[in-house]
Amino acid sequence: MHETISYRNIWRISYPLILGFMAVTVINVTDTAFLGRVSEVAIGASGLGGIYVLIMLMAAFGLGIGAQIIMARYHGEEKPEKIGPVFDHLLYLLLLMACGLIAFHFVFGEQLLSRVIDSDAILKSTLDYTNIRVVGLIPAAIVVGYRCFLTGISDTRAISYAAGIMAGLNLLFNYLFVFGNLGFPRMEIEGAGYASVLSETLSLVYLIIWVRRKRLGVQFNCFHFPKLSFIQVKTIMRIATPVIIQSVVSIASWLTFFLIIEGMGERELAISNVVRSGYSVLMIPLIGIGQGTQTLVSKLIGQGGTHLVWTLIRRLIIVTVLSSIALMLLNLINPSLLLSVFTNDATLIADSIPVVYVISISIVLFAVAMILLSVVSGTGNTLMTLLIEVSTLIIYLNFTYRMVHQWHQPLDMVWTSEIVYFTFMGLFSALYLWTGKWKNAKVHE
Repeated sequence: MHETISYRNIWRISYPLILGFMAVTVINVTDTAFLGRVSEVAIGASGLGGIYVLIMLMAAFGLGIGAQIIMARYHGEEKPEKIGPVFDHLLYLLLLMACGLIAFHFVFGEQLLSRVIDSDAILKSTLDYTNIRVVGLIPAAIVVGYRCFLTGISDTRAISYAAGIMAGLNLLFNYLFVFGNLGFPRMEIEGAGYASVLSETLSLVYLIIWVRRKRLGVQFNCFHFPKLSFIQVKTIMRIATPVIIQSVVSIASWLTFFLIIEGMGERELAISNVVRSGYSVLMIPLIGIGQGTQTLVSKLIGQGGTHLVWTLIRRLIIVTVLSSIALMLLNLINPSLLLSVFTNDATLIADSIPVVYVISISIVLFAVAMILLSVVSGTGNTLMTLLIEVSTLIIYLNFTYRMVHQWHQPLDMVWTSEIVYFTFMGLFSALYLWTGKWKNAKVHE
């Protein structure tokens, strides 16, 4: 148990997840970096389209996290034979979900996006991008399943390798497809979509091969693919459903935030998308540690180490706060450095710097809030995690809307809504953990 909460183990579990999240972020960030050299419309469209696809992917991610918490609990209880059936059913559910989301997009996507995007130019480019990206939901969802399985059994090495493959290939394919290099046709925003789908697919191929070569399927009783068990599905969905809703609502609120920004003008939207790309990079280490936290907490409770959870929380907060302060200082020393990766427009960079100062402060608050919320999720009480998220988002979006439409504040002040968001998220999570009610949460029968 003491090994589970050691700083060494925290890092061993977390760093491959950090690299895994980096790969996912790199896809959107690389798209922005290349399309930032095409046009402001392309930047805005890729930003909105990326968030739209991410909302769908987060539904799969939420399902995976629910199963991951169960698998980590079985791992802590030393019941490896029970992990495989959970993973098999997770793959079933992820495939069904991905196919359903693809069908939803091609039936309702254009109608939905046309209702929330005012600019005709941005709408057309967004559809060009998303019509390609959504096809990649199938490999992307299965990648989520493999990542959650590996995280649940505390063997995250392959995630970092797959992340490197995904990031490297996405960079290469963007170079080839967006501008039409080395004999490929110039496809601009559509090329960015193809690059993302191909890199995700090849990353999945690597994970499948790695798991088979390590014989993890034999060790954990995987890949028998029995008939769907209602009891198994019910167990997964009981934990996963609140996480799915939380994940989708959280990203949907991020999209809503950008739609509110779009009402300020195309320039403000372009600035916000460039800043978002930089912001996403800064959040990578903290999100990776957050996912690792869910496994560490669930496994620790499975081992009977409930009394050590607060010690684990303190150590996780120390790690994330120190990391966030380092990121904040780097960002404040040269705020234009990170932005220059995503656009070569000097005026756009200069206009973005006031917003960078705001997010540099919010990143520290995010570090604490992310850990506390992840601990709540890791205990198995994912319904409480959802309630905390929804309550916080109501405050967040209400504040953002008022800043734009009622108080008519400049863009940097509008972004202070991030500070409000993370402050309340951390406060609500801490209050729940302080009650001790999480000790009675069950993740399986």
